[in-house]
Amino acid sequence: MKKFTLILLPIIIFFCSFTKQDPIKKENLIQPQELANLIVNPKAVKPVIFNVGNVDQIKGAINIGALNTDEGMKKFKFEVSKVTKDKQIVVYCGCCSSDNCPNIRPAINYLIDNGYKNAKVLNIPVGIKEDWVQKGFPVEK
Repeated sequence: MKKFTLILLPIIIFFCSFTKQDPIKKENLIQPQELANLIVNPKAVKPVIFNVGNVDQIKGAINIGALNTDEGMKKFKFEVSKVTKDKQIVVYCGCCSSDNCPNIRPAINYLIDNGYKNAKVLNIPVGIKEDWVQKGFPVEK
């Protein structure tokens, strides 16, 4: 039993290290209602929105696909390079909560590290269906 515990313990620690990530800073979050208001308001300055997951498409978002792949990150960097550094950028995935998403942190970290001053993560506590689609916020048809 002792050998089994010694073998199993490192495996458990390894997998648990991937489930809890550092929280996204409050100043880097945008709430779903706030983003929806920007999208539907004809007078509002529209942010550039990147879908960095394999989820429903928010209206006007650029679909990158999963960022946890080399191809996804390469496409994201290419698309971001077209955006001025002072423009508001919103990234979202919604495959799960923003706190646990494997695609969000590479996106927001890349933006912050490369001087994008107004980079935001769409705050999705549960998932894109529950926190966006089911609330009737704008999606691509």
